[in-house]
Amino acid sequence: MKKRRFERIAPGVALGLSALALAGCGTVGGAAADLGLAGAGGVAGYHLSDHKVGGAAAGAVVGYAASRIAQSHVKKEISEAEQRGYDRAMNQAVKQHYWAIQAQQRSRESGDEPEARLVPVIIPETTLNGVTTTARVEYLRVQ
Repeated sequence: MKKRRFERIAPGVALGLSALALAGCGTVGGAAADLGLAGAGGVAGYHLSDHKVGGAAAGAVVGYAASRIAQSHVKKEISEAEQRGYDRAMNQAVKQHYWAIQAQQRSRESGDEPEARLVPVIIPETTLNGVTTTARVEYLRVQ
């Protein structure tokens, strides 16, 4: 009896496996997976229900539901993978920024910059809008 039942569902299982093999990750979100798994479920349901149309319909619904569940799982995995990639890229950018700042600070500490000196600049007496400023000396820092 068990062997006979297996012989009845073997074509449905074969059809389902071939549909899954043809519906790879790129097409799991497409109609190929929906049609393939619904068809495989319909064939399996038809054979399991002793060739009744209701069994075929129920099997097709189960196959379609399985296809939709697989599609949502694939979409979730893709979304999570994209988020992990974004997080890693942001982490790398922060590290690069940190090390650039460290390199700048190291170059300042090592004395690579020449010593600064003060250069005197004489600003003469001027009158602007009736206000007179006296002459003075300002010092500019030059490196």
